[in-house]
Amino acid sequence: MKPYVICHMLGSVDGRIKQDIWGFEDHHKYFEETAGQIEADAWLVGRVTMQEFSSKNTYPVDSGTQSVPEGDFVAGGPAKTYAVVIDPSGKCFWDSNMVSTEHVIEVLTEKVPAGYLTHLRSKNVSYLFAGAETLDLEVVLQKLFRLFGIKTLRIDGGGHVNGSFLAAGLIDEFSLVLAPVADGTFGAPTVFEAAQGYEGRKATQFTLKSVERIYSDFLWIRYLVAKNGVPGR
Repeated sequence: MKPYVICHMLGSVDGRIKQDIWGFEDHHKYFEETAGQIEADAWLVGRVTMQEFSSKNTYPVDSGTQSVPEGDFVAGGPAKTYAVVIDPSGKCFWDSNMVSTEHVIEVLTEKVPAGYLTHLRSKNVSYLFAGAETLDLEVVLQKLFRLFGIKTLRIDGGGHVNGSFLAAGLIDEFSLVLAPVADGTFGAPTVFEAAQGYEGRKATQFTLKSVERIYSDFLWIRYLVAKNGVPGR
């Protein structure tokens, strides 16, 4: 079993992710207010995005002789909501185990040093392993469901995280806030960044779930992912 996965993004008409050149004074509201209308038990982002919310301090990580219990670590009892970070090498540091009202879950590979796990445990931050050197995203979802009871997961990017889940066939729904702007920047990150090696696969098809005009000129479009020609929920 795995959670129902909704990818939610703010994008330009040419598929780019928000940049300052767009010129919107309060771009956060377009993403966050719509995200708040999506009922989910957790939201998930990549390491770069999460470092906006994690500690600005760097804690010492001794990779020496520290002994840490094997396996995943579920801190405390069940939380109401969770903030999940894809952090394979253990780069985020924490002053507490919360982002706003969400309990933090670190998604790691087994290559992280014991000292980093000690840091997470000292802050009561939950973590799970999903691979030795690289992450198995299906295992990630299975563990989020089994260990934390997460039934609906909202993926909030960035583009590489979105692209990885899309390539693995693990997204059920795509929620796009379409901004009335053409970016046009060469090489700027896109809503879905494809990794090398996926050029031979077929494109992911969607069926329209709903469309709503918001903030005068924005569109909020929700799609179901068509799997084997059949849309999701």
